[in-house]
Amino acid sequence: MTRGIFVGLLCSLAAIGTVEANTYESGTFQAHVLLVVDSSDRPVSEPGAIQLLNEMTQAMKKTDYAGTYVHLRGDQIDTTKLWHRATAKGEQERLQTMSGEPREVIRHGNHCECAWPLRKEVVFGDFPSVRSRLSGARFDHPETLDANYHIVNLGLSRVADHACHLVGLVPRDQFRYGYKLCIDNESRLLLRMSIYNDQGRPIEHDFFTEIHFRPQGDATPSQDWPDIPMDTPQTIPPGYKVVERGQSQPAEPLQPEQGWIVSPDLPGYTTKSRVWRINPVTGHRFEHMVVTDGLSTASVFVEDMPQPKALDPDAAKYGMNIAVRQVGPVRLTVIGDLPMAAVEQICKHTVLAKDANTERGERNPMQTPNQEAR
Repeated sequence: MTRGIFVGLLCSLAAIGTVEANTYESGTFQAHVLLVVDSSDRPVSEPGAIQLLNEMTQAMKKTDYAGTYVHLRGDQIDTTKLWHRATAKGEQERLQTMSGEPREVIRHGNHCECAWPLRKEVVFGDFPSVRSRLSGARFDHPETLDANYHIVNLGLSRVADHACHLVGLVPRDQFRYGYKLCIDNESRLLLRMSIYNDQGRPIEHDFFTEIHFRPQGDATPSQDWPDIPMDTPQTIPPGYKVVERGQSQPAEPLQPEQGWIVSPDLPGYTTKSRVWRINPVTGHRFEHMVVTDGLSTASVFVEDMPQPKALDPDAAKYGMNIAVRQVGPVRLTVIGDLPMAAVEQICKHTVLAKDANTERGERNPMQTPNQEAR
């Protein structure tokens, strides 16, 4: 995958059988693996936990709030200030990084701009479907997640001096991670999200260190609640260079018989979209597929690349797993926030659409052993 596509993407538990989360102790999510032969033996998700997720997703959209949150994965620690507004025209947000290179992202609905003050550069484009790790967007329609996750109550906790309910989403197979959420007792905002591997060990944390809410009925801008204006090409800061203006036209959908597809679909995952896009660096057209189970998501990129290239050494440091496969002059890249087992399976089973239902398509994964993964 070229660096241009990877940068563009950034700006836009796994155990065989069933995992049952039933213990909360000293902030640790402990999971017990229960091997299940008959799928009818799988535990049913708790309606109360599903209801909490529904209330949380609505609160994250409709509440005015501001605060500071931390993202922690391995030795990567990022701190961000966030302001969120619910307006008649949709959600508005401002995110300012407090660690690493200064960066600011402003969102109005589905549109955003990202500015780098030190470089004096700004990008205009579409806002990613999941705006940050602490987002309720990925948990929309939690009742549909029951097929792949056992959703349970885990008790009570406290985050950023706010009492909260713990909700666990425990995967039913090895192709997805486990999640523990802390949802504010009163506001129903998501205050913390932790992600766990197949051993029940945390691999990622996102949490507010402080958060406050705008009084209802107070619409007057102030120092604590400033407006969130979005610049235009006519009003960008003096001296800034517009690096990219986003898609000049909507992505072109692929026809069913065109290009490549994931076949067969990974259990519990479906292909959400298949479109043509333009590489902002090279100007070349490439195929882009989005594969999701409703919570975890992977992108599949298909590019013409006659001369194979090694994986970008920085590509895996952003909390994503990546697999790459070279098929003749075509480069297939899968990148996603899901276990490597799932990323590798998606990469192996990406085949030409015209071969999907043939013997050649069925054998395709076994004939392409030269796969890189990180």
